[in-house]
Amino acid sequence: DSRDCPEFTNIANAVLLDAPCSGNGTLHRRPDIRWRMTPEKVQELTVLQKQLLEHSATWVKPGGVLVYATCTLNPQENEGVIQWFLEGHSQWQIEPPTLSFLKAFSRPEGWLKVVPYRDQMDGFFMVRLKRMD
Repeated sequence: DSRDCPEFTNIANAVLLDAPCSGNGTLHRRPDIRWRMTPEKVQELTVLQKQLLEHSATWVKPGGVLVYATCTLNPQENEGVIQWFLEGHSQWQIEPPTLSFLKAFSRPEGWLKVVPYRDQMDGFFMVRLKRMD
């Protein structure tokens, strides 16, 4: 749990945060999610995601990157968490994907979003953040 690791401050060139999420990008394989996930649980997850992102970011050296990923399509857990983080951390910015095969999933904001009905795979969100200071 990245919320309790102060000894890792400013040591990593790259960090991957595969955040716990509602998992609604996997509904085609796990239909039970639709009955187990409530708005209250999603809110709890969003709070946890923000805490994990905030603490994981402290591990990254200046010039390093942090990748935030979930298997949900819920904007509250994805775009909302990233917008919240960027508003409070001006030293971070989104780095859009540069690999050609990822451009099919890229959004104008710079993050990736895989949509099951279009892309024939699990729903997924990912964004690469770069620490600029």
